[in-house]
Parts: sequence; C-alpha cells; structure tokens
Amino acid sequence: MADTVDEQERSVRLRALADPGPRTGATELMLEVPSDPARLAPMRRAVVAWARALDLDEEMIADLQLAVGEAAANSVEHAYPLSADGRVEITLRLRRRRGHRLVDVRVCDHGHWRRPPADPGYRGRGLEMIRAVAHDVAISPGSAGTEVTFHLPADRAS
Repeated sequence: MADTVDEQERSVRLRALADPGPRTGATELMLEVPSDPARLAPMRRAVVAWARALDLDEEMIADLQLAVGEAAANSVEHAYPLSADGRVEITLRLRRRRGHRLVDVRVCDHGHWRRPPADPGYRGRGLEMIRAVAHDVAISPGSAGTEVTFHLPADRAS
C-alpha cells in the first residue's frame, strides 16, 4: 500500500504494510525520508496519523512523535554532508508482548557516524530525550550507516 503525505509541494513516500487487526488497520509503518530537514514535519505527521489509526493513547503518541522525530533529525543532520542526497528509513511496528502492546522503532541511515562532542553546548539533547521516553534504546554505528532502535509501551498503566 503506497501513499504520500504532502506539505507545501513536498511529499514523503510512505509504505504501510497491512496487517489489519479488528479495528486498527496497518500495524507496521515504513517511511523513507530524504535527508532534508524540511521533510521531517510531514514524517512526524505520518507517525501521528498511523498511531491514531491504531487508537494509541495521546500521551504515548506525543512520546512516539518526539522520539522518532529526534532520531530522524539526528540522521538528517549528522549522517550526511550538506551536499549529499541521503535517505533515512523509519520502521514502526506494533506488537504484543505478555498481553501488552509495544511499538518497536527502527531509524536507519546510510551515512557516517559522528561521535557526539564531549560538550554539546546548547544542543545535543536528542538522544537524552529519546532515552527519557523510550525503552531499550540502542545505537549501532557502522560502516554502512547508523541504526537506532527502541520501543515504547503502547498501553498506559491504569
């Protein structure tokens, strides 16, 4: 299933793999975003639309949007030289574990890892924010790019 999200004559290709549940629609969302900061806003809206279609809690959706947005922004800003055309791949998957729903997230680029500075100054808080809202955050830099994975609980404790 292919779709686009348009914003000011720009579009982000979306590919949602349908695994329909009784009321939820696709439980997996795959996005491929050009390494252009202007493409991050429509990507974030696509994540929110997907999560709302799955009837996820609004607080969880805000955390998901923050964490995915920060991971993707890091790839866009740091993985590629300004003149390079790069891509950021984002995969979200809703799954069940021990009776609870989780959203697994994978953000991957094909650029080059740049070690964070010892003193990032007023910037450089993206990974800290991801770790504050997500679980099992893993960053895997390599010669073929960097992969960031984490998950968030989709069901809030009552």
